[in-house]
Amino acid sequence: MSRRLAFIVMLVLMSAESRCAVAIEVTPVSDQPILEDSITESDRDHWSYQPIVRPELPEVSLRSWPVNAIDNFVLHELERKQLAPTVAADRSTLLRRLTFDLIGLPPTPEELLSFEQDLSLIAYQKQVDRLLASPAYGERWSQHWLDLARFAETDGFEHDKVRSNAWQYRQWVIDALNGDMPYDQFIGLQLTADLTGDEEDTIATMFCLAGPDMPDLNEQELRRHDKLNEITSTVGAALLGLQMHCAQCHDHKYDPISQADFYRLRGVFESAVPELKRDQPIDRFAAQSSPVPPRLYYRGELQNEGPSLTAKPPRIACSTDAYDKFDTSNPRLALSQWLFLKENTLTSRVIANRIWQHHFGKSLCENPSDLGLIASGPSHPELLDWLACEIRDNGWSMKHLHRSILLSATYQQASRLEATDEPTLLAWQRLEMVDPDNQWYGRFPRQRLEGEVIRDALLSVSGQLNQLHGGPSVMPPLPPEMLKTILQGQWKANMDPSDHVRRSVYLFARRNLRYPIFEAFDRPDAGSSCARRDRSTTAIQSLQMLNSDLAYDAALNLRHRVLNECQQSGEASAESLIERLYLLALSRRPAVSELQRIKALLESRSAAEQDGLLIACVAVLNANEFIYLD
Repeated sequence: MSRRLAFIVMLVLMSAESRCAVAIEVTPVSDQPILEDSITESDRDHWSYQPIVRPELPEVSLRSWPVNAIDNFVLHELERKQLAPTVAADRSTLLRRLTFDLIGLPPTPEELLSFEQDLSLIAYQKQVDRLLASPAYGERWSQHWLDLARFAETDGFEHDKVRSNAWQYRQWVIDALNGDMPYDQFIGLQLTADLTGDEEDTIATMFCLAGPDMPDLNEQELRRHDKLNEITSTVGAALLGLQMHCAQCHDHKYDPISQADFYRLRGVFESAVPELKRDQPIDRFAAQSSPVPPRLYYRGELQNEGPSLTAKPPRIACSTDAYDKFDTSNPRLALSQWLFLKENTLTSRVIANRIWQHHFGKSLCENPSDLGLIASGPSHPELLDWLACEIRDNGWSMKHLHRSILLSATYQQASRLEATDEPTLLAWQRLEMVDPDNQWYGRFPRQRLEGEVIRDALLSVSGQLNQLHGGPSVMPPLPPEMLKTILQGQWKANMDPSDHVRRSVYLFARRNLRYPIFEAFDRPDAGSSCARRDRSTTAIQSLQMLNSDLAYDAALNLRHRVLNECQQSGEASAESLIERLYLLALSRRPAVSELQRIKALLESRSAAEQDGLLIACVAVLNANEFIYLD
């Protein structure tokens, strides 16, 4: 017995886990079998591996509140804790929330007026449908997927070379979302478009290859090895909600995922990544005519090649029957089909959880990319399974699931107390005391906008935003001090000024440099798949909103817009200017106290000398309300 095998056997024997270690017969390099724990019934008892069955609606006492099934599940949990939901948000708050949520832009005063004057029972439903049909929907929601796909348009590392065709993947995602491409097709093309799709669809496979790369590496076989491991980790986390990356070196410490499971899943992609050549990028899959046999690599090291394996999904995610029937002759196609089998317990739960997360600012599970043992389970397990069934049973339509969530009374709740009657006040106080973190959704959770949305909002309310759809990425000017931090020529501002005010999704995504406002407001670095962004609060954010050229130009243009629109309407009084400013920037009319305070500012001599309206524009754009959604 070799030293390595003896060491592995010793580790297995010393394991404190209850699962029994068994020898799995494979085609070995030598006569050494792979030792891995078998999957037990106890392993499959974990909630995320249980079959998905559409749950029955729970009984509730407040029968007048639910609009759809989502509300029954939420209200059931609230009533169990003797809590009550909050009243509905007012129309201006609701439209602002909905518009930012779906298209990442503020509503216009005209859209708000139209919504307020529409007294039909389906007025809100019409707004949901209008926004879901907007081309801006794909531009907003694509960023959520691009975070998961660790998308950038450069390689990263020291030289951070440009990937000239990367923008085409971003555009493919935008167009797919706008067309409500079914989620099974959306994923299938990103895994197999070179096998099954049109030539133009092959760019979709950049999902697997979008991570950092080092084309100038001397050891190109090591580059390929690292790339395959990174693809496997990303697919496991993004599509299955399994944290598999540590299993490239050793059996998972908590979840029933062996090192062999990792390399079996990696084997699915072995033949898609060709032999790499120095200084040549790879941006899409290219199936090889002769399959590459997958192997296990001890400790994850390229030089420690182990026995051959058969390409298959992780055993814990498969029924025995599905595992045995997995088509190893075309494993990528088989994987894309297996992901959407009705008995698959992970795929629909993962995407339903992610869609919920981006509407409410948090997912039903603690970590949307980890449904394993170490992560907390869902706060509302039956609701999650209902959402999973809803998207699965409705043709995998993501827009259908959006619509179900957005039309719920849960989504339409206020985020803060407006009423002052005693019963409402007492119910609110109890809600804050019992559920300060809003785990049970008794109110809408207040959320801060992302850096990209804040930038787009600044450009939109000031009338600068260029909403041209599609095309290659653009580079707006950068501060001179930032240009000094990168290699010469790595950032060349577009000559056309209209390009500088395109939507944020079209800004060039350099891996080693984030646009200033994105950096300040927690954009991920694209080094790995990001399931949820940080939400920091820093002085840098305030300085960015007060002192940057972007914010000052927005305030200056907002001032011009307010003046021009009021003069054109024949209403240029101080009250009219202030009301227009609030409608444009905050999607509401000012309160009496706000109106009086800013009117006094505009009429003061010192403010008149310094342009009081500009000061007011700067102040409103720096209000918390501008960057937070109620």
